[in-house]
Amino acid sequence: MTIEEACRKWVNSDFSMIPAPLIKKAYQYDPNELELLSSTYPELDWPSGWGWLFCPNNSFDERWIRDNISEVEECGFLIYESDECGLLLALDGAGYCFFEHHWIPLYLKRGFTWHKTG
Repeated sequence: MTIEEACRKWVNSDFSMIPAPLIKKAYQYDPNELELLSSTYPELDWPSGWGWLFCPNNSFDERWIRDNISEVEECGFLIYESDECGLLLALDGAGYCFFEHHWIPLYLKRGFTWHKTG
């Protein structure tokens, strides 16, 4: 399995995708209830410049993200938290390969080695 295949398998099995317009609508009257845990604010559109947010389904991923917010930010993610959804990852970008620029770096920082090397 290539690194991209392994990463896609991880994301597709361990994260739920939530449409950004749904999150916008849910928090439109009190956007502060969707707490931004990362140090950067979205420049393109709140809460995400891309059309989806990602909720970890795995408690190990969620704990790792909470304990490593700066590393997750280094991969280009915005990190939010709410009482209703828990943690959410967002991307503030468009027009390029998200796996190459965000998810694969996160997969590697997470320490996964499900892919074939060499």
